[in-house]
Amino acid sequence: MRLFKQGLPHSLSALLLGHDGPRRHPGAAEADPVEPVRQAMLDVLGEDGHRLNPTLSRRLRFLHDAQALWYARSEVVATLSQLHGEAEAVSRVQRLLPLFEGRIPASLIASCRVPGR
Repeated sequence: MRLFKQGLPHSLSALLLGHDGPRRHPGAAEADPVEPVRQAMLDVLGEDGHRLNPTLSRRLRFLHDAQALWYARSEVVATLSQLHGEAEAVSRVQRLLPLFEGRIPASLIASCRVPGR
């Protein structure tokens, strides 16, 4: 079955963005635009998080766009909660919000902001 799926879009974002992924503008830097977000999430997870949840660590390294990384935040919080408690985990992941600005719809970011911050 895997052979047949290779040419098909695998997600809604693939349908919206096309089979080639996000369109790059001519002259745009070739560096991965989500790499700073990916690295920050891996840094927040830390060595203890990598040991506790190696599958999540591996997934973060290979997620292809900012929206996929956005939705992986809940897994990062769950892993960090086991290490540091829920309040600290949420606080650490909330500090990543500015990195997502301009990479995902503003409505997603606004929906998770804590009132009064």
